Amino acid sequence: MHPGIKVLFGATLTVAGVYLSITFSKQLVTLALGGVGPLLVLVGAFIVWLESDEWKMRRQNKSGNTSSGLQEQLQNAQSMRQQNQQEETNTSNSEANEEMDYSDIVDSTVENAKESISDMEDPNYDALAAAERRNKSRKTLLEWLERRKN
Repeated sequence: MHPGIKVLFGATLTVAGVYLSITFSKQLVTLALGGVGPLLVLVGAFIVWLESDEWKMRRQNKSGNTSSGLQEQLQNAQSMRQQNQQEETNTSNSEANEEMDYSDIVDSTVENAKESISDMEDPNYDALAAAERRNKSRKTLLEWLERRKN
């Protein structure tokens, strides 16, 4: 039976119990009839309490099934974001490592720096110039890098 029907039945028993308690309490003809009302109140309230809890649990289970799909989607999106962040971090770390290598190269004398850069395969002249500007900012090396870049 549907929990809503059981709740309605329990509420009806509760109302009937209250009515019978008032009616038979004045007359007290028999002790048994006087006790019927309170008994109906207790049974009706118990049924309402039980069935409303069951009804609530069913609704939570139904909404839990749909929300679990949403939770899975959110978890998938979160894991993809974390992977993207890790890739960006790895990329920026490798770029930072290259710039650190360039700062080591331009840290030496101008002649040694030119020699090291000439020995490199496909050097990043912009990163080399940026490293030189941060480091010693020597005009001769910066001009040489600009000429090599073009």
